Amino acid sequence: MASEDPTKVSIKLLIDQESSKVIVAEAGSDIVDILRSLLKFPLGNVARLLGKHQCLQRAGCLNNLCNSVENLSLTSFRTDACKSMLLNPRSIYEDEYSKKLKLYMDVSEPTGYFLCGTYLCIKTGRWFSHFKTSRCSCGELMDNPTDMCLKVGTVAYKDESEGESMFFITDDLRVMHGLPGDLMNILLNLGINNVCQIEEKVVDISSNEMSNLLSHSLFSKTTLTDVFLRKQSTMFVQQFMLVAPNVKERTEKDSKTRVKIMLRKSDRKILYGEANEDFVDLLFSFLTIPLESALELLGGKGFTVGSISNLLKDLDTIFSITKQNSYQDGILPPFYSCPIELPSICSQQPTKIFHKSYGYLKQSDPKSPILEKPNSRGYFKRKITVSDHRRSCS
Repeated sequence: MASEDPTKVSIKLLIDQESSKVIVAEAGSDIVDILRSLLKFPLGNVARLLGKHQCLQRAGCLNNLCNSVENLSLTSFRTDACKSMLLNPRSIYEDEYSKKLKLYMDVSEPTGYFLCGTYLCIKTGRWFSHFKTSRCSCGELMDNPTDMCLKVGTVAYKDESEGESMFFITDDLRVMHGLPGDLMNILLNLGINNVCQIEEKVVDISSNEMSNLLSHSLFSKTTLTDVFLRKQSTMFVQQFMLVAPNVKERTEKDSKTRVKIMLRKSDRKILYGEANEDFVDLLFSFLTIPLESALELLGGKGFTVGSISNLLKDLDTIFSITKQNSYQDGILPPFYSCPIELPSICSQQPTKIFHKSYGYLKQSDPKSPILEKPNSRGYFKRKITVSDHRRSCS
C-alpha cells in the first residue's frame, strides 16, 4: 500500500456508504510510526506544525504562548539561548523520527554542535553547545560549528513496530494489530452485517493531511471521517467579547508561587494575571513537554482529549516496552527546565561527545551565563506580567 510519491504515504479506508463515515482504516507500520512520532513532539513544535499548515485555530493557547515568547525581548531571558530553547524545543527522539519516517513531519531546526572559535579554546576545548549564542569561559561566543560527533550515554531507540505489516485504526483512532478477527468484531460492534454497504478507498496522505489529522484528533471523536470525507479545514471556536469590566482582584498562592488574577464579576472570567518569573517559567516550559506526556498528565486527572487519548492509550499498550526503556533517564533533553510542580517531567543528564580532533567534550548549560556553572532552573531573569488568553481558547 505504499505510495509512489515519496512525499506521501497511503492508507486504505473502509467506508460505510449509508452513514458516510469511516469504519476503519488499514494502515502500514509507516503510518503508525508517523503517529508515534507526532506524540513525541514537544508542544511548541506541535503548535508550529499546525501553524505551518494553517491549523492555528486548533492550536489554542499554544499558539499564544509561542507568540508571547517570540515577542519578548532577549533581555527578559537569562541567556539568548533560552529564547531559542522555547521557540525550537528539542526532543530526545529527534534524530530517530527525522531520519526514519517515510513522511517528514518535523518543523524544528536541526540540532547543531558548536565550539568556541578562539585558537586556545579550540586547542584545549572541553565544552560544546547546541546553541551558537552560548558563551565560552573566555567570553567569546561558541559559534564555531562542528560536525556531529559520537554521543556517549544516549538512549537508543528501538523500533518495536518493525516487522508489523498492518494495523487497523478506527474512526476515533483506536489502534490494533491487523488481524481478520479484529476487523469482524469492529463491523459487528457497529451493526454492519452487509458487506455490500462497505466501500474501499485508498488515499495518499501528505504532511498537510497528517497535520490536519493531528489537529482534528485534539477535538473530534470522528477524526478519520472529518479529515478524509468531510474535508473540514477549519474548526470554529466560539469567541466571547469582553465588555467594560466589573472586576475584582484575587490572589492565589501556595508554597511555590503566587499569581494575582483579575476576575470579571459578571461571569467570573479571568481577564489577566500578574505573576513572578517562577510562574512564567512553569507556563512557558509547557512548550518543551512532549505531547504524549502532556496527555498523560491530563489523563491522570480524568480528562480525555478528542480521539488522541485513544491513540495514546493503544500505542502505549502496543509499544509499552519501548516506552519504559526509553524514559528511564528522562523525557526532556539536558538542561531543559523541570518545574517542581511537574515532578514526572524530568530532564536527561548532560550529554558527552567524542570528537575525533578534541577528544571528549562536555555539554555546556545554555541557560547559564557562566560556562562552568550550571544554572538550569528557569529561563527568565526578571519578573514580567503575563496576560491571560482565555478569550482565544473559550
